[in-house]
Amino acid sequence: MTYKEKLSEIRKQMKADQVEAYIIPSADPHISEYLPKYYKCIPFTSGFKGSAGTLVITHDFAGLWTDFRYFEQATEELAESGFELVKQKVQHAPEYIQWLGEKLHAGAIVAADEQLLSILLGDLLTDKLGAKGISLTNKDYLAPIWSDRPALPTESAFLLADTHVGQSVTEKLTSIRASMNEVGAKWHLVSSLDDMAWIFNIRGKDVNYNPVVLSFALISADQATLFIDLTKLDDASKEALEQAGITLAPYTSIEQALTAIPEDASI
Repeated sequence: MTYKEKLSEIRKQMKADQVEAYIIPSADPHISEYLPKYYKCIPFTSGFKGSAGTLVITHDFAGLWTDFRYFEQATEELAESGFELVKQKVQHAPEYIQWLGEKLHAGAIVAADEQLLSILLGDLLTDKLGAKGISLTNKDYLAPIWSDRPALPTESAFLLADTHVGQSVTEKLTSIRASMNEVGAKWHLVSSLDDMAWIFNIRGKDVNYNPVVLSFALISADQATLFIDLTKLDDASKEALEQAGITLAPYTSIEQALTAIPEDASI
């Protein structure tokens, strides 16, 4: 399937759902800049392989918003793709939000895959577009057309010895819980992979040139759960984490765990 054919298929789904614009950020559920192949949505959709950018698709326009580092690369890679380069004025600024607010009419619906939006970006989209009478909804228009999507990485992970990192997992959790107590937080969700590597002294090969492991953590005053593909850990690593008071759970069960938190709890 060519990039133009993919664009056409996305627009067909948008039309069926009465969606006026679709946003595809360069991100994963961990808001990483460097992504595992499974989450390389922008290269799949448009051919652009830079590490920063956002695609915005309407029924009559498709653009890549990116910064000056990628102007030349984007011009070359977007040729014949159906996408145009939109040059950002400020690096990392979501300038497409203002563009959408000016282009779309009140009552329009904008869609994005919520797994790829940070809380900050989701709130910004909701606030800025909502002020124009435009609503945001959760849609994944890539899954139905990405038949050969790479699987999530399955490389083994490993733990670093306390002697190599200077602080044990238990000590780090104690420090985190003290900070949570200071601000009155009952739960702490950790999604950034570099933070996960530090807290749990864990390393892996899930992202090229980055020694990180796809994982989440949910920490409370008396619980700490590590959400990870359990096949990545050997028995010794599992035992060491459990001895540190950590519960192990499947990577994909994080959403279920979050929905189980009481609505009035602070996180």
